[in-house]
Amino acid sequence: MNLYKWLEKNQKNRNINSSRDTLFYLENRHLLANIPLYKKFENTWDDFDIIRADIILHALLNKARLDEAITYAYKTSKIKTEDLKDYIFERMTDHPYLMMGKEKIYIPVFPKGINALYTNSFGRLLTSPYNTLLTEFSASCIDLFEVYNFALFTSMFTRLIKIYEDEHLLVMYHYDFRTLYFINDQGRLDAKLALFDKYLKKVNATHISRRAQPVVKAYLRDNRELLYEELIKNEFVSEKLINKIKTAEFKFRHKKETRNI
Repeated sequence: MNLYKWLEKNQKNRNINSSRDTLFYLENRHLLANIPLYKKFENTWDDFDIIRADIILHALLNKARLDEAITYAYKTSKIKTEDLKDYIFERMTDHPYLMMGKEKIYIPVFPKGINALYTNSFGRLLTSPYNTLLTEFSASCIDLFEVYNFALFTSMFTRLIKIYEDEHLLVMYHYDFRTLYFINDQGRLDAKLALFDKYLKKVNATHISRRAQPVVKAYLRDNRELLYEELIKNEFVSEKLINKIKTAEFKFRHKKETRNI
């Protein structure tokens, strides 16, 4: 068992089921059933996959709201043309989006070009061939994590807190899951550190961003001993659990070396 599995298995009071993100996922995951590209997220209990699934679900709900507003505005209302944009985007107040330059992306399951229709050319969505986006749209869905990557995870589509970012790596923290996620520039998970194990007498959940900085630096240096040291020093993991991990690693190495003699 590697470090990451040890931390996840021994996390204190680990119960992702009661998280707001998990409850949202359970309530809305049926929306993924008919979209082949996202169907793999329909039944998961992995915390990072739930975070990613929720991004998709928020995007799909945004699409439904915009479709309804656009259809009403153009087909059944007497709204003046110059007021259409204001009317439609009033319906999106308090709903998530991400910024790409100066443009708001409300539906990141679609590429930027289709999103441009939803923000600037509403009427075209009611004419062929774009009107298929209102019904049979699954073929237009993309790998949003590869296309929008870091912008997704730092946007309003998640409740993650940014700890660190460079050209190739983004580190985010989830307060409910009590986990650091190391996300690569393809929008995939490189590693995760589940914090606050069962051997800690108390959980110090204050100033996470500041305390996590030396942990991230140790990870970037690929220095396992320093990583252990910083996890203990910053009260994220107990010394008792780290010693258990070190003992298990020593036994594994010794067994492997004995086999090779």
